[in-house]
Amino acid sequence: MTIRIGLPRGLLYYQYGSIWEKFLQELGAEVVVTGDTSKATLNCGSGLDEVCLPAKVYFGHINDLYKQVDYLFTPRIISVAAGQYTCPKIIGMPDMLRSNIDNLPPLIDVNLNLRQNSRSLYQAIITVGHMLGKNAISSLYAWYHAWQYRRMDQAIRYSKPNGQRIGLIGHPYIIYDRQISMNIIDKLNHFGIDVITPEMISNRQAAIAAKTLGKKIFWSNGDHMAGAALALIQSGQPVDGLIFITSFTCGPDALIGELVSQRAQALNIPCMLLTVDEHTAEAGFVTRLEAFTDMLIRRKQS
Repeated sequence: MTIRIGLPRGLLYYQYGSIWEKFLQELGAEVVVTGDTSKATLNCGSGLDEVCLPAKVYFGHINDLYKQVDYLFTPRIISVAAGQYTCPKIIGMPDMLRSNIDNLPPLIDVNLNLRQNSRSLYQAIITVGHMLGKNAISSLYAWYHAWQYRRMDQAIRYSKPNGQRIGLIGHPYIIYDRQISMNIIDKLNHFGIDVITPEMISNRQAAIAAKTLGKKIFWSNGDHMAGAALALIQSGQPVDGLIFITSFTCGPDALIGELVSQRAQALNIPCMLLTVDEHTAEAGFVTRLEAFTDMLIRRKQS
């Protein structure tokens, strides 16, 4: 009988989900991925206190999924780069799930910590394979095959010839979740805006630009976001404006947003901060987008 493994569509799924799904399939598992976030998903997760909106959404996806599968794939991603960490809520998510949901199936919560040990990834791959009855060689081959098929489905460039160019800076799990972001990319596209996200900036470009801050950012996603924003506004053809979208209660983003805003202001590039939570009204959200894009158009025409 084929093992069914649940893969929630939230948090780091938007960066690594396609690889994880292919890897588990290569190991012979049937992978069950939740659908797009809905209002019901969000409402289900809103019962959690003192966590950010993306964490609540992830919790809602788990609730939709856990009764249908034999395992839940919830790896404990501690670090994906030397000298850096991921978000504490991402690191502690497996513990949060066990504390708040009864009768969970077994969690595949292998540790991945590349901060000090580059072999951690291979150890995690082999551990997952052993849980599914595969040996080390088969597990490593499955990961290699999955990596060959990696893709970033969400990084879609919305091109508008001779239109305004806006850098939309935020975590992939905010930008590409249509419920959390209120479909911001399509809304900006409707206004005739060419949207550029951090995933469209190479790691090398972002890393070089981030060094101009003078101090290393210890959160890996935040480091890339800041570097991508700086790369966009310091290039030979800078964007016309920046939108920094974040979730309420996210401490690292509050710091990074301020650093980016200060640098944009120094270069005379408009920057708007959008903060979302489960109470954010779409009407007010759209009004702010319209006002910002109208300002950019008038600014370019003047």
